[in-house]
Amino acid sequence: MSLLELTLTVATIVLAMSLIFVTRRWRQFIQQQATGATPSESLSPMVKQDSPMYHADYLAAVPQDHDTVADLLHPQAQPLFLALAQAVDIGVIVVDTERQIIFHNETATQLLAATPNVVGSGLITLLRDHHADLLARDVIADGERRELTIRPLATGRTLQLHYVPLRVEDVQPTGALITIRDLTQISLLERARRDLVANVSHELRTPLASLKLLVETLQSTPPPEIAGRMLEQMAQEIDAVTQLVDELHELSRLESGRVSLKLAPQAIAPVIERAVERIRPQADRKQQTICVAPATELPPALMDGDRIGQVLLNLLHNAVKFTPEGGTITVTAETLSIAVDDPPSREDRPPHPAGTWIVISVSDTGIGIPGRELRRIFERFYKVDRARTRHAGGTGLGLAIAKHLVEGHGGRIWASSQEGHGSTFWFTLPAA
Repeated sequence: MSLLELTLTVATIVLAMSLIFVTRRWRQFIQQQATGATPSESLSPMVKQDSPMYHADYLAAVPQDHDTVADLLHPQAQPLFLALAQAVDIGVIVVDTERQIIFHNETATQLLAATPNVVGSGLITLLRDHHADLLARDVIADGERRELTIRPLATGRTLQLHYVPLRVEDVQPTGALITIRDLTQISLLERARRDLVANVSHELRTPLASLKLLVETLQSTPPPEIAGRMLEQMAQEIDAVTQLVDELHELSRLESGRVSLKLAPQAIAPVIERAVERIRPQADRKQQTICVAPATELPPALMDGDRIGQVLLNLLHNAVKFTPEGGTITVTAETLSIAVDDPPSREDRPPHPAGTWIVISVSDTGIGIPGRELRRIFERFYKVDRARTRHAGGTGLGLAIAKHLVEGHGGRIWASSQEGHGSTFWFTLPAA
């Protein structure tokens, strides 16, 4: 059980116990009134005669029939329950035997995307789920706790409902307490974990199968020249597995915050030049041209030069890999001044806060990226149309690592592309 699940479970138990405690204390108060005890003797020692809870108007306003949950939920009768219900970050609903809503907190209506106040309405109007409504009926009928997970269409959230019967002096339930936990984030994390395992298994399957086949062939003692070629292929497959493991380790450290960036004001031009020189031999083998626009007039950027060089090298490597022979790759850098924060709905680039930024771009004349794929290219293991990039290699982790590094500097990274006409990747860094 995760820490979040444990916390939510404890909160549910506390809410249920507080309502049961209030119910019993209220019954004691009514019994003491029947025996002629004064209000000051029957109320809790913490409630003084000059307290708002001890007031003639209040005593007259409380219903005299105290056999239902509705009577026990008078605001003055159970302040602890009301305080807890409003303080916790889970939805709380209380219904009577007819499944009419007696109480709900704001979190419940927010999670269910309902109108602010539905007290007095049927439970079905709030939950909008027939199965969830019938489950409350069964809990009130047999007094057994139940759980249910729903996914409302209005919100798309994953919500777990926990039903607890409410009794007065251990008799037939007179209502039910329903708590609502938002498990959306937990579900997404679990899905990401499953996807990671599946993707790693898929990426390892191909090189391991190749290695197994090559080893079996070598065991049959082939001619020396064939054995030499097979050993070279085995070395390539081992390098692919090693790269996958190294990049997974790097991404894990970035996502867990274990990578500390050494931020300092630095000129961007030398970082670009070093990255271009490292990738140039690969570009020369494909007769590609790398053009670098002058970036000498730019202010220094607040960055970790080695990490930004890693980002640039990754983008340049992709540009060389997906650009045909004789193509052109262009690297530019310029200043971007933003007077006010970008609106969240901006579509041409991720929204930026106000300030001065250095924008670096890497453009190519390669195969391009389909528009429907652009939003996902920075996900782990995501590869654009594997049929088109079958022989390109790579692990699908490079852009995910680049995204974490850029955002660790406070910048943003995005791309634009037209299929068949090349792609452009931009990322920003804060000016020092």
